[in-house]
Amino acid sequence: DAAQTVTFLPDGRQAQWHEDCPSLLDLAEATGLSPDFNCRAGLCNTCMCTLVSGEVDYFEEPLDPVPEGKVLLCCSRPRGPVAVELP
Repeated sequence: DAAQTVTFLPDGRQAQWHEDCPSLLDLAEATGLSPDFNCRAGLCNTCMCTLVSGEVDYFEEPLDPVPEGKVLLCCSRPRGPVAVELP
């Protein structure tokens, strides 16, 4: 289902989103990636990366507003197909 595909750049690795996955960070880890993180609660911005395309919903409200074109992996879920660029 392309509607639930998450693409992790720069390597182009793709994963299918499933509702029992807690966050984009957890999905990245389940795909074998190791993005930086610290708090897993939207407080520290360590997991911030570039949102290349798509939209996300935050299930934990980030402490600070997330800049346009950025996403916090630890507290977000995709709203349709998403591409994120990891540092």
